[in-house]
Amino acid sequence: MELHKLIKSLFQTSIYTLEDTKKGLTNRNFLLTVNQKQFIIRIPYQDSHQVVDRKQEVYALEIIKQTDLDVPLIYFNEVSGIKITAYIPNLEEFQDSQKQDKIERVARLMKKLHNLPNVSKIDFQPVETWKRYYANVHDPIYDLSSYTSIIEDVQTLHNPKVLCHNDWVSGNILLGTHKDYLIDFEYAANNDPLFDIMSFLTENNIDDENDRQRFYQIYFDNITPIIKKQLAIWESFHNLLWCTWAMMMYESRKDDVFRQIAHDKYCALTKSFHKKNAYYT
Repeated sequence: MELHKLIKSLFQTSIYTLEDTKKGLTNRNFLLTVNQKQFIIRIPYQDSHQVVDRKQEVYALEIIKQTDLDVPLIYFNEVSGIKITAYIPNLEEFQDSQKQDKIERVARLMKKLHNLPNVSKIDFQPVETWKRYYANVHDPIYDLSSYTSIIEDVQTLHNPKVLCHNDWVSGNILLGTHKDYLIDFEYAANNDPLFDIMSFLTENNIDDENDRQRFYQIYFDNITPIIKKQLAIWESFHNLLWCTWAMMMYESRKDDVFRQIAHDKYCALTKSFHKKNAYYT
């Protein structure tokens, strides 16, 4: 009923259709058709407060509103998290795209974000975020105690922070014929840019070294051994972070999709942990 009132107030009509897109883990997303125009409505799940700080999104949207990185914003409520954006047809999510240069396109999109002159009022705290998730896991699927040394490795990194998106899953990367978009800045805040790079590579299962090199050649002017070592640290940390997140979400919702994510991230963690340690031998 509250959503109906919102739509009626914004569009001055009670005649519309809503179609569940069946996409999103933190939010439900609907295709709204009203007055022969289409929009996307994002409605957070009740437990989204465990993983999202809406202030982060507010500050990030303020910075990027003068850019063309995101799709046009129609409405945003920082308390409820409800967001309405323009629907742009013929866009493909990263994983669905058959474009031969899609990895390079994402590298350019990320570099554009990281080169923005302004930063947020909030720093993304990777270690504190993991600790918060870990504290909410009471019946862990996997014992992560053997991998917590990753936290100490992360704390040795002190790269200059830029505005980062921090959640480069496929559904947040939309590729078009002539233009690409980065959407959903719920996690966006100042962070080490290498965190973003590994967010993209790990969330989209880009393990092949040749594919990774395609990204690096666009993003970096020069990738040094030190940068490669730091990327290895962030790779392990991402797998630790999102394995913990998935276990937390499974406890909250009992949805098997989160158990599967936890499994996939744990397997990736064991592999990347050994790879990271190879840099120290």
